[in-house]
Amino acid sequence: MDKQLAFSYYEEGEFDKAVIYFEKIYPEDNSSAIFDPYYQSLVYLEDFKEAHKLCKKQKKSYPEDLSLYVYDGLIYELEEEWDKATESFQEGIDQINKTTPYKSITGIAKAFEKRNKLNLAIATYEQASKFAGSSNMYLRNIALLYGRQGKIELMVNSLLDIIHDDPRYMVSIQSTLANSIDFKSNFASVDTVKTNLIKRTQSFPNKTIYNEMLAWVYMLSENYAGAFIQLKALDKKEKNDGQRIKDLGVTCINNEQYEQAIKCFDYVIELGDNQPYYREAKIYKISALKKKILERGTYTDEDLQELKQNYTESINQLGKSAYTAQLYRELAYLEGYYLDNPKKGITILEDLLTVPGINKKVQGEIKIELGDLMVVDERIWDASLLFMQVEKDFKEDKIGHLAKFKAAQVFYYAGDFDYAQGQLDVLKASTSKLIANDAMELSMLITDNYNMDTTQVTMQLFAAADLLIKQHKFDAAIQKFDSINAMYTYHSLNDEILWKKSEIALQEQNITAAIEYLEEIVKTYPTDILADNALYELAQIYDYRLNQPEVAANYYKQIIFNYQGSLFGVQSRKRYREIAPSNSSSDDIWSEPPHIEN
Repeated sequence: MDKQLAFSYYEEGEFDKAVIYFEKIYPEDNSSAIFDPYYQSLVYLEDFKEAHKLCKKQKKSYPEDLSLYVYDGLIYELEEEWDKATESFQEGIDQINKTTPYKSITGIAKAFEKRNKLNLAIATYEQASKFAGSSNMYLRNIALLYGRQGKIELMVNSLLDIIHDDPRYMVSIQSTLANSIDFKSNFASVDTVKTNLIKRTQSFPNKTIYNEMLAWVYMLSENYAGAFIQLKALDKKEKNDGQRIKDLGVTCINNEQYEQAIKCFDYVIELGDNQPYYREAKIYKISALKKKILERGTYTDEDLQELKQNYTESINQLGKSAYTAQLYRELAYLEGYYLDNPKKGITILEDLLTVPGINKKVQGEIKIELGDLMVVDERIWDASLLFMQVEKDFKEDKIGHLAKFKAAQVFYYAGDFDYAQGQLDVLKASTSKLIANDAMELSMLITDNYNMDTTQVTMQLFAAADLLIKQHKFDAAIQKFDSINAMYTYHSLNDEILWKKSEIALQEQNITAAIEYLEEIVKTYPTDILADNALYELAQIYDYRLNQPEVAANYYKQIIFNYQGSLFGVQSRKRYREIAPSNSSSDDIWSEPPHIEN
């Protein structure tokens, strides 16, 4: 009962009453759970004499608890007896010897840290280090305290001293540095890390750990060229097989640094075809080359032919197998969609399906790709049968759901909207968010426009034009879209037509026309479903194709403010943070924006 009352009064701030009960309890229970609030109550009441007595009693009961010297010293500070406070703090540190338990050492150090007495915390760990079995035992603790003091160079060198003696701690030290420094924005601290690592690579040329650490720093700073130089030096020193550089190449692909990725894979390839990562490097190199050429949206016929040649050479060298199946699939895609040769792509995929060792799921993916090329080759009913076969084989799998969507799309192309709609309704509940969203979009397109006129001619023309886009017959698709506009000055499909025309313009690399179509959607149909899509596409064009982030920022901002429910809201907000002009007001952007009527 006394304990309950003591804590009740303590929590209510009635310290004079709390002390009465703590004083009764303490002789029977002097654990820290009682000592701490008893001590705090006395301090709040400024009964410093009793607080000193309490600390003296506690020291006798718990001589290994060195943090009590900090408690005692803090009372002297409140009494403005600075010399006695310093004496008490130092007495606690001086108690540390070779028999002092680790818990006691960290206890007093943490007590100093809690009161922001960082120099005393450092002195504590330095005293403990004299008696520790390892000179590095408390070095990490000291380094982190240097970091809190803003002494970055001391922090960095303390951490590097740890791995100098024992490289096994490298991952742990990397984690500590990553948690202490923002490698993407704190350039001064990053330069300090790099400078000290470079000095150490020069002073200790045989310590390859510093090359590895330097490469890691470059990667965190997104300086992949610098990382490549360090890993190449490391690979040559250790006479390795290029694994680190192959892994760096994959990282470069994931970060859209395709030129640097290709350099990484070229290095591994040049090590020779007897090396373990030769085949992987060949395949990854083509993947990087493909992304570099196709994703930038400004490729030439020469670029496409160069890419095809790389596929052909690698396939001829590596042979046809389950291992190289991805190369064949990508070559088929290139032939069918970029080199205007769907028949060649179909032949490649049909041949690939006969290769032994390809698992059933990959075969299903290949069949879907084959069906897509059959649609391009105007064999839509052959494609439909193939999609239905895959759906049957993978009924409860994502692949089966994708095949079902593709089959519904075929009926949409053919103008059988009722059947297509029935299939799409089922797919809206797909476990795959992407498939469900695609099904929802196509379903809404049909629902919103199917019954707009009694003949349903416009919807049939639109679907036929959509198929022509799939077949890369862009001029014919434009003519069909224009015929809809000719029949109806205004139609519910008008914004969809502009969207499709922008897709065609982008595929034809006519950026100016694409921007005009998208701007017209935003201007003329600001409340329709495609308005935020158009804004996001405009932002992406200016951001990545035209390299005008300041223009892109304006489009991201419009999405954030005007289309709060947009699926592109999260991406827009994230990218806006990265590229917004420095003089813009961040408060309005990071908080929930006010609603603006369109």
